[in-house]
Amino acid sequence: MFSFSRLVKGRAGVAVALFVCFLTLVSARTFTGEYLHGIDVSRYQKEVDWRNVKDSNINFAFIKATEGDFLKDPYFDRNWEHSRQHGIKRGAYHFFLPWVDADQQLAHFKRNVVLQPGDLAPVLDIETFAQDVSDAQMRQNIRRWLEGAEAHYGVKPIIYTYQGFYDRKLRGHFAGYRFWIARYKNEEPSTHPSDKMAFWQYSEKGIVNGIEAPVDVNWFYGDLAALNALCVPKLPVSSAGAIAQKEAF
Repeated sequence: MFSFSRLVKGRAGVAVALFVCFLTLVSARTFTGEYLHGIDVSRYQKEVDWRNVKDSNINFAFIKATEGDFLKDPYFDRNWEHSRQHGIKRGAYHFFLPWVDADQQLAHFKRNVVLQPGDLAPVLDIETFAQDVSDAQMRQNIRRWLEGAEAHYGVKPIIYTYQGFYDRKLRGHFAGYRFWIARYKNEEPSTHPSDKMAFWQYSEKGIVNGIEAPVDVNWFYGDLAALNALCVPKLPVSSAGAIAQKEAF
């Protein structure tokens, strides 16, 4: 995933075709059972042709919504609506900045993202740290965002990170949450026994019809019923949670 605050790096090497990635990883997979294929997008993919994406055997898409307490992905509204129109199960993610107040970041996300029944749980993208924020304080702030999002949307959020950051900062500290972990080079992510992994981002160089730029490609460890279990419920957990999504912040 990408942060607006990062410098844009030049592309290196040749993008790996989605089909080639799929075949390579199927031969290397160590897990059993069903799985689903999906992508995640941000402004770096620009205008996505979601009709062609749907025809490329893509089952779900995570879409960048916000970052920090004021940045919004300029393509979010378009991606959010067009993915829905073409029947792709969608989810929104927030890029967490540890030096910014967690409550303000959550309020910013809620202002911009209204989840409907059947949408995937909100995702908190955690992959940066601040020298003046201790690991313990950062985890406390992360938990504050997660718990606030769950109270608001009525579904437990998903945590995204990459393997190295997970090992150093998050491993074993968020029992009960589902993880989405980036790890490339045909190596599945490794997790603490108390942590549950739902998604594996296995490449950042996928090629998908309808998207001109390389795109992150992911596996979900489960079938459609299991994926639906991670979505906003058809009936809100509480009427207060349903009403809260409509409030202005």
